[in-house]
Amino acid sequence: MDKRTDGERRACPQRGRRYDAERRQAALTWAGKHGAVAAAAKFGMSERSVQSWAKARGGTTGSRSAARGELRPAVKRTAAVTTSSGVPASVEEPRLTTSAERARHGRRYSVAEKKAILEQAAAASVSAAAKASGAARWSIYDWQRRVRRASAKSPDAALAPGSSRPKHIAGKLSEERHHLIAETWLKNQALGPRQVAQLLRRTDALRVGTSTVRRVMEEQGYVPPKIKVERRPSRRYEAVRPNQQWHLDFVQFFLHKVKLHLLLIEDDYSRYLPGWALCEGERAEPVIEAVEAAIARHGKPEQMVVDGGSGFFSWRGESQLERLCADYGIDFIKASKRGSNSKLEALNANVRKELLSKIEFEDVADGRVSVARWVRSYNCERVHEGLGGLLVPGDRYFGRTAEVLAQLERGEPVVVPGPLSPDARALELFRIISRGGRPELWLLGERVWPAAVPAPPEA
Repeated sequence: MDKRTDGERRACPQRGRRYDAERRQAALTWAGKHGAVAAAAKFGMSERSVQSWAKARGGTTGSRSAARGELRPAVKRTAAVTTSSGVPASVEEPRLTTSAERARHGRRYSVAEKKAILEQAAAASVSAAAKASGAARWSIYDWQRRVRRASAKSPDAALAPGSSRPKHIAGKLSEERHHLIAETWLKNQALGPRQVAQLLRRTDALRVGTSTVRRVMEEQGYVPPKIKVERRPSRRYEAVRPNQQWHLDFVQFFLHKVKLHLLLIEDDYSRYLPGWALCEGERAEPVIEAVEAAIARHGKPEQMVVDGGSGFFSWRGESQLERLCADYGIDFIKASKRGSNSKLEALNANVRKELLSKIEFEDVADGRVSVARWVRSYNCERVHEGLGGLLVPGDRYFGRTAEVLAQLERGEPVVVPGPLSPDARALELFRIISRGGRPELWLLGERVWPAAVPAPPEA
């Protein structure tokens, strides 16, 4: 290979050639006289480099102008505008670097220039004024409309350039709504943005988007949780009426190093909690008391689903809960498959998130008061995602679903009567079933026909 000297050394193709200021100046001078193509051929550089240097310097040159040997420097063009007195007024036109900027911004006129153009349009015509000044005819028409509409304002204020930002933003949140969203979330900090938005629609008849609620909550200190979603096969089961199936389970937590157990009874159809109990162990006595109190208040269920906890089963023979279910004619079911008791497992997670992690109990009595308050809020105030997001468990359990949805469609806030009100209760009073091929008549949760045969006395 032939060795080249430093003067003949070529540039690296990846980095390109480097030129000093003197060589650039000489190329620009030659391009101004003979064109960019001739300058590139004379000095051994690319035509694009010469054009970019000319553009950065203030001149404009393209392939056609370079072929003609033109290199136009940056000058300020003036448009001749004649005033009413006949004295020509020079209108300086600002220089725009590229054609894209010229197309985007267009020509800007000051108030004095607009007034002079309008005077010429009034004296001659709009077309003559547009041709003389270089302004568009529709711009002159727009200035004339502004001046005609400015009855109370001065023409200078009407011709002044205004902001392109709209005065009213449709999606802008008012201060009242902002405070209402913030207060609702601060009272229910365990709820997410979607639940808060649906709660506002239910209680205050306020329609607001989930993204808006999330933005307000983040301003108040909300941190979205990091949830790992586990893909499972879709297996959804739901009862078809209230009191068809009840779920029972315990939630364990510590109170001042004392282990407590919270028993929850949930209706599968409505997610309503007909009963609960706070005890110091998973024993059968509090379970029996809570179940009997729930049956006395809401009627007996058809099925009862439990897990393998010690409060529901015994080591030998039948447990007390099994004998109680047999006396009432309730089907006793043990949840053996994964997901059979999933609704109550989700409820236990909500209890830990919304109650146990937010409130510190002073003693067991204070704990019972707090649990009773939370159960009341859960049944009658807190919207449930499993019910569509707008209903609470009490709506489904007491048969008020159609009435509540009608109120929401009318844009009215939902007012739910108390759970003890007779208007809010929808209990099953009369029922006929077939057991073993023999009909049975039940009234108010008790079998009235055939009559129960008393057991023979023990010898």
